[in-house]
Amino acid sequence: MFTEEAPTKELPSPHETLHKKNENQIPYYLGYGLLAISAAVYLITELFGLRRSDDGLTLFVAHYALALAFTFILLHHKKIGIRKSWYRTNIHLTIILLNLFLVSAYSLNRVMDVFQDSSDWLCVAILITSTTALAFRFYPQLPSFVKGIGKAILGFAIVLYTYMIFYVAPFYAFGAIGTILLAVGFHIFVPLLMVTSLIALLYKIHHDHDRSVYWAIIGGSLTTIYTIFFALEWRNRIQRIEHYSYNSVLDDNTELPHWITIAENIEDDWITRTILKGTLRYTLYNPNQWHFIPNRLAWDEKRIHDPLVFIGSLFGEVNLTEEDRIKILHTISERRHKSEERLWSGDNLVTAHIINDIDIYPDLRFAYTENYFDIKNTSEHGRWWGNTQEALYTFQLPEGSVVTSLSLWIEGKEQKGILTSKGKATEAYNTIVGKEVRDPSVVHWREGNTVVVRVFPCTTEEERKVKIGITTPLQVQNGALIYSNIMFDGPSPNEAQQTIRIRFPKGNAGIQLPNTFERDNKGYFTAKQSYDEKFTLKLPLTTIPKNNQFSFDGFTYQIADHQPTTTHLDVKSLYLDLNNSWTSDELSAIQNTLDYAHAIAYTEGEFINITQANWSQIVPILAKRNFSIFPFHKIKDVDHALVVTKGNPLSIQLSDLKDTPFSDALHTYFSDEKRIFTFNLTGGTSTYIRSLRELRVLHYASGDTEYLNKLIKSKTFPTANESENRVVLHDANVAITKTVSDPTPNINTAPDHLARLFSYNDIMRQTGYHHFQKEYTNDNLVTEAAKAYVVSPLSSLIVLETQADYDRFGIKDVNNTLGNASKQSTGAVPEPHEWIMIILCGIIILYFKFKQ
Repeated sequence: MFTEEAPTKELPSPHETLHKKNENQIPYYLGYGLLAISAAVYLITELFGLRRSDDGLTLFVAHYALALAFTFILLHHKKIGIRKSWYRTNIHLTIILLNLFLVSAYSLNRVMDVFQDSSDWLCVAILITSTTALAFRFYPQLPSFVKGIGKAILGFAIVLYTYMIFYVAPFYAFGAIGTILLAVGFHIFVPLLMVTSLIALLYKIHHDHDRSVYWAIIGGSLTTIYTIFFALEWRNRIQRIEHYSYNSVLDDNTELPHWITIAENIEDDWITRTILKGTLRYTLYNPNQWHFIPNRLAWDEKRIHDPLVFIGSLFGEVNLTEEDRIKILHTISERRHKSEERLWSGDNLVTAHIINDIDIYPDLRFAYTENYFDIKNTSEHGRWWGNTQEALYTFQLPEGSVVTSLSLWIEGKEQKGILTSKGKATEAYNTIVGKEVRDPSVVHWREGNTVVVRVFPCTTEEERKVKIGITTPLQVQNGALIYSNIMFDGPSPNEAQQTIRIRFPKGNAGIQLPNTFERDNKGYFTAKQSYDEKFTLKLPLTTIPKNNQFSFDGFTYQIADHQPTTTHLDVKSLYLDLNNSWTSDELSAIQNTLDYAHAIAYTEGEFINITQANWSQIVPILAKRNFSIFPFHKIKDVDHALVVTKGNPLSIQLSDLKDTPFSDALHTYFSDEKRIFTFNLTGGTSTYIRSLRELRVLHYASGDTEYLNKLIKSKTFPTANESENRVVLHDANVAITKTVSDPTPNINTAPDHLARLFSYNDIMRQTGYHHFQKEYTNDNLVTEAAKAYVVSPLSSLIVLETQADYDRFGIKDVNNTLGNASKQSTGAVPEPHEWIMIILCGIIILYFKFKQ
């Protein structure tokens, strides 16, 4: 097949030889040119999103036309045929042609999915293998080591395209019919022809240049071996997951569902996550289902095609429900946002531009940030299923932070949100988005200092703009104040430009900003850059002034340094909440306390005493767990117990435990207003502990093991002493107090954010034990949230299109509220010239009063 008999003829003249040589080069020049054009168009439309604004079918026709054009060129030069294409003299031209059809095939795949979008490594692999095959025309000029690597890559390519042959096998019948009718179906046979051409290329190299093809064998063998090992590991992981699932029923003392046991103990790596995502994310083997069935909205990620995953699925799929798999993924990966309930898809949305407009009050230790997001729908025009989508943002807020404003731009005008109960906001949003397909935006509180913002509709016609305002305490760290960018998960900001504008309403003496910031004549510091989610500012820690206050609705709010008091705690039981976030140094330090402290750990539904004798048998196993959920409700001697904990930021939430015996027992326990002494080791706080802390059901302290030992030996523990008139923001080390205002009018020397921060944290304090009640609501707390305009477990901010929409759902603004926070309501201390004006106005008023 790969050889041809050379005919006998007279030797040509030198002129004829040169002419023949130039004539033979023409197909190569044309082929390389057409392939360069086709590849460039494909990459440009893929990388820059231009294909999404054009007709995908038109682009395919263009790629297909280039491939057909080269086919006719080869026919004209008699370089193509059933056997002729594989001759050693023609094989390089055949490879050029097949790469043109390969580009055309992937262009067709945009219009009619045979493969889902390829995984990143597969895209790179196809690019490298194609480039390598094309480069082998210049094999004699290549260095020896490059030749070896090239042949190994060809071996890899043969295995890869052999996989594709079997993957598309169910479509061969359609391809044959399509080839006969329109010639388009020929694309389905490209993998088969690619394997044939690569084998022919290796045969040519073996025959003409180098009889050693060992490198190609090595490349193909290593690929096959790796694939086999991956498939076997895939099967082993599934067996381990099923082991934990099946054996969970043997634990008579368990109060938790089996998926939590699985999530605690499985390996937390990309293989496990891939197995759990399964059909949520990947194309898996299923003989009863077409590969191109669209993804459902249960998981907000595009489905992709990964050969390793597809082959792994041949060895089995995990026997868990979709709901259980999603819950496990919540706890071991940053994907809780991906499974938020959706009414519409958001696959094609990106964050095009971000503005962070920040007011920082270092002397009061908080900041107010207005975050503007421009949301772009990159779907192709003409595809009705992608033209209307729903944007979803999940914000991870620092401790004590609260959402205090929301705006949505409708027909170019800013429409501010109205604060209402969470139930009314949810009903209005779901009705309008799910049934009427019109403009709303809503922000809801979530556990673990998170909030979720929804924006609808996001169309291809225009970019949507939304603003969310967040009041944030500044964190005290090592004698400095830290302002951190508020991180979010949502429409990708990878290509977004970010504008950061910072203002210090009370002056910026002693504050140094990075050189990227420029100051204007209004006192704003501005920087423009690519989006940086880890942007932070380090500010000097200053003394909080005593003359700070904000008065509203008959009360005055003031902020001051938190001076914790201590209470007596004689630790007789030291409970260890162990997982893989603990360091070896921390474990060693705790082991040293066994000489004077009675240590206890919880495993397999019961408490176990930890001693020096059994430490090595128990602790290393518990310290491998991905997370832990400590059963506070099983502590009997509350007055002499101390729980030492540490955890990963993403773990189980209280809502995950809803309707379980564990949750019911926890609710009953904390309903008696018990508060457990809890010490969190520096370096990580689990979502579970963070939620309990925010609800004020724990006596909470944090620090290193040295501080822990000091507390145990001194038999003391710090307390916050919060009440209806005082709340504590631990990370900022401040306390906000609320007192009845004097009858005489007060001059506000602090912004209204003091009242907002107090109200939110007071609502959390009062919600506390009641949070464990099903569908808990409290009209008084909703009213308090409405007055301060803060998003809480009971209240949400919502923007609707018309006043009639608000009236229909009974949503209205109450009187005497702080309203949406803004940068104008700074409450800053008047400047010297402003004091002069105030005094002059006062003198004039007094003059006319006495004159009368």
